[in-house]
This record gives sequence, structure tokens and C-alpha cells, in this order.
Amino acid sequence: MDRRKFIRNSSLLTSSMLMPSIAQAADNWSGGAIQHLIPLCNQDSILLKVSFSEPQNSPSLEIGQRVFPGRQADTLGRFWTFVASPLESNQQYELSLQNSSGQPFADSWQLKTTPANDEPAQTMRLLIFSCAGGPDNAVSSSGAWRYLPVTTRQRIFQRALSFSPDLAIGVGDQVYWDQNVARRWSRSEQALRERELIWGKYGSFDEDLPVFGSANEATLTGCLDEQIASLYSTNFRSVPLILTQDDHDYFENDEGTDDIMTFPPRNFTSRLGRASQSLYYPEFLPDQNRPVHLAGSAANGVSENYGSYRWGSLLEILMYDCRRFISIAGPNAVFVEEGAERWMAGRTADEDSTRHLIHLPSTPFGWTAGKWGEWYPDYLQPNGQLGIENPKPYWQSGWFSQHQRILSSLADQDQRIPLIISGDLHAIGSGLINRSGELNFENPIHTLLAGPVGTGTGWPSSARGIGSTVPIDMEVEERVHPMEKNGFSILDIDSDSIQVQQFAWLPEDGLDAIDSLQPFSSFRLNRGTI
Repeated sequence: MDRRKFIRNSSLLTSSMLMPSIAQAADNWSGGAIQHLIPLCNQDSILLKVSFSEPQNSPSLEIGQRVFPGRQADTLGRFWTFVASPLESNQQYELSLQNSSGQPFADSWQLKTTPANDEPAQTMRLLIFSCAGGPDNAVSSSGAWRYLPVTTRQRIFQRALSFSPDLAIGVGDQVYWDQNVARRWSRSEQALRERELIWGKYGSFDEDLPVFGSANEATLTGCLDEQIASLYSTNFRSVPLILTQDDHDYFENDEGTDDIMTFPPRNFTSRLGRASQSLYYPEFLPDQNRPVHLAGSAANGVSENYGSYRWGSLLEILMYDCRRFISIAGPNAVFVEEGAERWMAGRTADEDSTRHLIHLPSTPFGWTAGKWGEWYPDYLQPNGQLGIENPKPYWQSGWFSQHQRILSSLADQDQRIPLIISGDLHAIGSGLINRSGELNFENPIHTLLAGPVGTGTGWPSSARGIGSTVPIDMEVEERVHPMEKNGFSILDIDSDSIQVQQFAWLPEDGLDAIDSLQPFSSFRLNRGTI
């Protein structure tokens, strides 16, 4: 059978092409032809991930007099990747997407490359958030919103974008549709009905078939067209956006029990995670200071899991996925692959390269919710509190050992501010790590939870019986105890300091409050001081 005919017979067109796109209503800039557009850039390149409402034939990106052909990422021709290189650093470019006849899909727009690595940039503004995924219209049988409606999440983003960030980062959990949940809930008819009510519209995956070129492709794009493409639409077209991966981006919740162990990801879920990124959001662009041999990297230096972002000589951000290469090896277990950890340690020790350095892992430092896939052994005890008397099943002591090495590398900096920002816990807050296990830090490490965008009623305290808590073997001076509220963080970075502003909101505050949201917490971190 002809491959295209096979795909059509597999219903690949039904979910993503015959249903009206939320993105078309969310952003009139593209006139509906462009479903979503997410850009990333560095000092000499621009990378775009673009999807169209209908299949295209050889679209191209035009910048000035130069034309860069697209690379088809899916089977039908709806998803395209565009790479423009070489370009000048710190340069504002006019971009235009054109069809095979040379006609523009939409008005041109602007995007700026970053300052060169050795350029003494003065300032930059960073937007960070987490947990933005989740189905739209996710209303349970009781009437509760499991996730915020997409339109509400977009309104939160509009407020965040009103601060004109130079870069935006979404820390993990870009999608929520855990495949292990069906197995875990199979003994409860009510739970299965709730799952069908919220996720049933996506259908199901067949692990005996490939992701691309089978009905699985329709299932994947039907889910992510709603949870990613419709959410971001084209609203970030002039703001570079990095989306990192965590457990749910492999379509699993991190769980280790006698019945199921979801990580390391099995082959199929690993391929789902890779396919999601290849279609919807940029990989990390090459960096001269990041080895091409790191796990998850291609020979051309493009990386899926371990990334870095430079803003001249002002800032370097190290981003790491703690799920793809997790190991289960007792005292030798790691969340971050060993080669990547060595690279991160080297970059952290190189204080001459940038004024500031930020670690951005997918799994938080300084707080626990007692779940399996964390750095910490803390586990919910019969008394309803976290502790270690009853051990956490299948937790690996090597994870905490790696945690200690990472914190030590941050604390060993002489002049830069030790700073780590993460998501995952569906909370927003900040603190100062003074002690971890046997390590006492004369130079304490600042830790932030960026703030979740998409959470409705799915807060950890309701799902696990306890909220974000300082681990039993750590001393964390909480500036703001983690709050289960939707929100985001804005960082203003200059040569000598980082100004942090954190924003929070709940539905009971009213939708109109989003449009004028003000920081509930604001503080300044200075170089060379605690």
C-alpha cells in the first residue's frame, strides 16, 4: 500500500486538520495559516519550529535577500523546521515565511540574535515559568478544572509578555497525558471514567507501531496541537522560547513501585518525547562551550536534553533534563548523565566567561513532595508528614550524591551568585539553601520555583497529601514558602545584580486581575555577597 494512503487510512488527518484550531482564534497575525511558531536564536543562528493548519509543500524563511528552505518534520507536511545561519550577532532581523510560490503566509515580523559571547552586554530580562501543559476544557465530573482553560493560560502569558522579556523559558511538563495512569487507575471505575472524560478525546497509542507514519502520529499531534501549538500560537514569535522536558513530556508520571517503574523511559515513551520536541519546540542550538558528544546531542552540536544559552559575557544558563538519562544504580545512580555533569561543573567553575550563571534543572532543589523521582529520600509517613523512617521504595542514594556535587559546584563560585531555578512542584516560591546533608555552605545557594501556568485543581497537596516541603536533611531559609498558585518569574539581570520578581494568581482572584498582575515578591541578589 502507498505510504501516504496508509497514513490517511490510519486517520492521521482527523484530529489535527479537520478540527478548528484554537490558535487561529488566539492570534490574528497569521490569518490562520500558521498554527504555531516558536523561535530560538543564538549569536549567529535562528531556529524556528512552525506548524501550519494544512500541509505545505516546500515553505521557506526569508531574511533580507536570503532564503532558507524548511525541513519537513512530520509525514504530511504540516510541521517544518527552519534554520537561518550564519547571521550577525546582536542584530534585529525582519523575517517572513513564504509558501512554495513565494507568497507570504503572514506579515513579516522581527527577531533579534543574541550578543556575541565575548560582547559585554549590559542588561537582559528573563521570563521563567513551568507546568504549562494540560488539556483544554479539562473539567471533571464534579465541575472542577483539572487544568486551566487554554484561554486563561494565554492571558497569563500575555501579562508576562507585557514585560518585554529578552528570553522565555518553560521548565518542563509541556504536556500532561500520562500513559501509566490507565494502568494505575485500572482498579477504579470512577477514576477511569474521569480519565476518559478529560483525555479520552485523544484516543490511544499503539506501542507496536512507530510514532511517525502510523495512527500514533495523529494521536500525538491531536494531543499536542491542543496542549502546545494552541497554547503558544504565534504570540512568542519575537521572543525566543525554550521549552525543556520533564517526566510528563515522556507521557509518564515518575513512579517507582512494585507494579510499575516509569523511568528510565522505555523506548516508546522516549520516542514520544523526542517526537514532541522535533515537531513543536526548538532543540538547543550549538554552543562552542558545549561538547557535541553529550548525551542527546547530534554531530552538528544541536542538543535535545542538555542545553546552554549565552547572553554575551553577561549570562550563561545551563539547562538539564533529569529524566531521559536517569539511572537506577544504587549509590552510582544519577539524574544527569555523567558526561553532562562534568560539562556543567566545568562551566560553573569558569567564572571568567560570564558575570552570571544560572542552573535550570527539571527537578527542583530545596523542596520535596515525597514522590519517587526526586533528589531526596523523603517519603510520606503514616503520620501524614514527610520523613525517612519508612524508606521510599526504589529511591536511589546516588541521586542525592549527584545533588550534593551540583550544589557544591555552585557554592564554590567566588564572585557569581549561586542560583538555581526549577519547576515541577506546581508552586512558586524562593529560598536560600544553607545546608544539605553534611555540606554547610558559607556561600548559600539561592533556589527559586518559577511558578506554574497551567495547573487548575491538580495541586500536589491534593494529589499526594502534602505540598512542597523542605527535605528533612536540609536547611533552607524560605524567603517565600512555596505557594500553590499559578504564576511566573521575571529576572532583570545587569552586570552586578539580579532583580527577581515573582507573580502569582488563582482563579478566585478573577480573570481581570491577570491583566494588571503585580509581583507578590521582589528582591535583589548582588554579586560577591551572600
